Amino acid sequence: MSWDDGVKQTATIRPAGSGAPAQAYSGHTECLDLSFEPIGAGDLPLITTWLARPHVQRWWREPSDQESVAENYGPLVDGSDATEGFIVHLGARPIGYVQRYLIRDDPGWRATITSSLGDAGGIGIDYLIGEPDLVGRGIGRLMISRFASGCWGRYPSEDRIVVALQQDNVASWRALEAAGFRRSWEGDIESSDPSDEGPSFIYVARRGTA
Repeated sequence: MSWDDGVKQTATIRPAGSGAPAQAYSGHTECLDLSFEPIGAGDLPLITTWLARPHVQRWWREPSDQESVAENYGPLVDGSDATEGFIVHLGARPIGYVQRYLIRDDPGWRATITSSLGDAGGIGIDYLIGEPDLVGRGIGRLMISRFASGCWGRYPSEDRIVVALQQDNVASWRALEAAGFRRSWEGDIESSDPSDEGPSFIYVARRGTA
């Protein structure tokens, strides 16, 4: 998952391959028009494309062929998986993917988080920016922050959001820190997911701090 480090900057964003007006911003990125639309069947080809891109595949290590994407994300579309997935839009342009879930709903991940943090309460989130021209432009921190705000409303009884990521993914954990998350654990995660291989950090945000 490739992210910016939340550094103040000036940039202009123009949807790739279109004549749409650029969305310009300067300084902090709070003015950006970001929205989260529930994933639909029509979004699976786009997710397939994003997962195959090198800057995503480096951290989101799962198959990117159409059959595997349909198998993994189809249950989010039809509701048979409790995980909620969203396409992130910048204006009218789809630029990334985020998902949220209750940690206790996944027995394997619940055991992993319990072994690391001592209990398995909270919300889990994952995220990616699929468009390489938007990496490093100050969007990541804002996307995480806004999505976290929505998670608090969706799960009012939960008091923390938990994110696990590779220690080498510096841009991602810097974006988390800029969004109010704090490092709570480091080490090798007990997980069969290839995305969790290698030294990892676990970051946590508490209600009222992110």
